[in-house]
Amino acid sequence: MFKEILPQLYKEAKNSLLKDGEIEFASQLDSCLIKSCESLASDDSAFTVNFEGFVSDIIEDTFPSGSKKHTVMVCYSNTHKVIGIDVFGCENTKLQQELQAACI
Repeated sequence: MFKEILPQLYKEAKNSLLKDGEIEFASQLDSCLIKSCESLASDDSAFTVNFEGFVSDIIEDTFPSGSKKHTVMVCYSNTHKVIGIDVFGCENTKLQQELQAACI
């Protein structure tokens, strides 16, 4: 489960979604299963986490969420299902270490 494997990212994304009034997306994070996780940068400063149900050709949009220290983008499908999270600018953070450990 996403919330157990990446607890810091889960809490950050969920709290930000709730703060922005995105209750439906926030509640979906509770049951997301990680399909894949990979670094997008040679310095491990960016990661993408795809959830079960992710199909690259159905991404409708993303919107920013999370901390000012880095950018978290929640990806959702045309059926308004959360299908992934992208993280940018997390170098030298505890979140980077968490992502590196999960994305082996």
